[in-house]
Amino acid sequence: MRLVRVNWQEVSRAIREILFGFFLYALYQEVLHTKVKYEDTFYALLMAEFLGFPMTSNFYTLRLLPYVVAELERTRKKLLREVDLLELLHEGPGAH
Repeated sequence: MRLVRVNWQEVSRAIREILFGFFLYALYQEVLHTKVKYEDTFYALLMAEFLGFPMTSNFYTLRLLPYVVAELERTRKKLLREVDLLELLHEGPGAH
């Protein structure tokens, strides 16, 4: 008979991941969804100012610009992407 060695660290990690899935995964998804909404709003305001719509926060936009330059192209594509109705239905009622 051959003995099987149990790696208790892997068992502990698996139990932690299962408990996380049971209790915290829905909350985690909601937090990520809220974060994406705030980012989209922030970048939409930046885009509006870059397009020439007058805003009162021009000074702050210029101060934040070096930190968000890398994300602007990705966000521009995301904001200008067409959204299909079936795609919205797939995400569920609280998606937008």
